[in-house]
Amino acid sequence: MTQSPESPSAAGRPARRWWARPWIVPLAVLLGAFLLWKVPPWLGGERAALPLNPGVPLHYPLMILHIGFGTIAFATVCLQLWPWLRARHPAVHRVSGRLYVFAGMLPTALLSVGLILAGPLTVFGKIGTAVWATLSIVTTVVGFVRARQRRFADHRRWMLYSFALVTNVITSRALAYLVLYLPGIGPDIIAFTHFQVEGPWLSWMVNLALVHWWLRRTARRRRAARAGSGRPLPGHAQVG
Repeated sequence: MTQSPESPSAAGRPARRWWARPWIVPLAVLLGAFLLWKVPPWLGGERAALPLNPGVPLHYPLMILHIGFGTIAFATVCLQLWPWLRARHPAVHRVSGRLYVFAGMLPTALLSVGLILAGPLTVFGKIGTAVWATLSIVTTVVGFVRARQRRFADHRRWMLYSFALVTNVITSRALAYLVLYLPGIGPDIIAFTHFQVEGPWLSWMVNLALVHWWLRRTARRRRAARAGSGRPLPGHAQVG
């Protein structure tokens, strides 16, 4: 997500200080806390975190690779979303972006396709996971291509959709606990869905919907600000 030539800092105004984006630290803490919660059990052995399919000897190695590349994706996506780093250290932004694409999101999504066959998902859950993997690959590849084409506004938009997809694993856990603890009916809902709706489907759908809403909201605000100042409107809405 390279600095757009249409952005305020590129137009001559100084970039905001790193602390002027108060969401970046909570985001990094959230992603780091999730990794500390979920990764260590897998390092303890094959039976540490999830029942493995005895008919698929590669189930555990695939999971370890999936988690390893997912950890890289989590770490680098924070750097990608940090506007101060993008404006002040574009080389770091570019390197972390390539790591996110080729050592993070793409291998994570591709490995999830193999895990569909090994894991305990139902057919409905497998379809949802396959759709998630496909969307993850498409949004990430298109975002990378748009950066290479120097279409930076489009690049940032597609990468935000990629961010929505990579963080679905957090949303899926949040939805599971939210549904589980619904007074009176929570356990019955989980028993009925077997977590095949909340995780493989709703998690990434909710994330994509939130990002799409945010993009439209910020685009309207920028258009209104530019119209009020008399500045010409850009060809593409900005994402910041």
